[in-house]
Amino acid sequence: MTASTSTARNAARLVYKAIQPALSPVNDPHYRELLDLFRAEPSFAAMVEEVADGLELSVLDFSERGLVVVPASRESKFAMRIADLRANLKPDQKAGLVLAHVAIAAVFYPTTSGLEDDSFVPPPASLAQFRDTLLALARRLKDGAEEADLKDVPVELAPGWELVCSMPLMLPGAQRASPASVTGLIGLALLHMVAGGLVRVDREAADDTQVTYTPTHRLQVQLRELTLRRLFEIAQTGATAGRA
Repeated sequence: MTASTSTARNAARLVYKAIQPALSPVNDPHYRELLDLFRAEPSFAAMVEEVADGLELSVLDFSERGLVVVPASRESKFAMRIADLRANLKPDQKAGLVLAHVAIAAVFYPTTSGLEDDSFVPPPASLAQFRDTLLALARRLKDGAEEADLKDVPVELAPGWELVCSMPLMLPGAQRASPASVTGLIGLALLHMVAGGLVRVDREAADDTQVTYTPTHRLQVQLRELTLRRLFEIAQTGATAGRA
């Protein structure tokens, strides 16, 4: 049986490949063949979507860069909640980590036009850019809470922005990824996003401040389709101000 055959097995195989964040069609000929079949045969594409639906997944995007699938609901076994983030973290640290993810994404996509343009390639970004944007986001959220201007932002994130506003930028001698500083929270978020296939290391360096990162197409699609718009807009404001 080859990848050019429209079968349930191959449909399931394509979904299986799509849920592996580190897998790329560039290095996987079988993946490319399955994507070609998805493009060429509507019946196979429908079968793939049915397999995904049966697994509580939704197909968000398809291109030569791969198939992007996401949890279809909060009840999906593939869904991640704040409580699922690193069991050793306190609730306020988990909320801060969520904000760190949003800040990183906003640095790559400081305007909505970048999200809508598949040809847009964000420039590499550094730890300092992510850190500054997280601080700006937390301060804006804290000020907005005092002004009751956060109706679309989940209330469970409030301990996160309070924590970030009270934390030191970094702790001398601390681990690169530690919840005890703003820089450490960014480090934790980057580890998670790299493992999840949302961000990749662009340039390695012995000095963490010199390491740069770039986003993947998966991140762009998820931000475009799933992001809490108000929260992301606040983060984009901070990212844009940081570039001024």
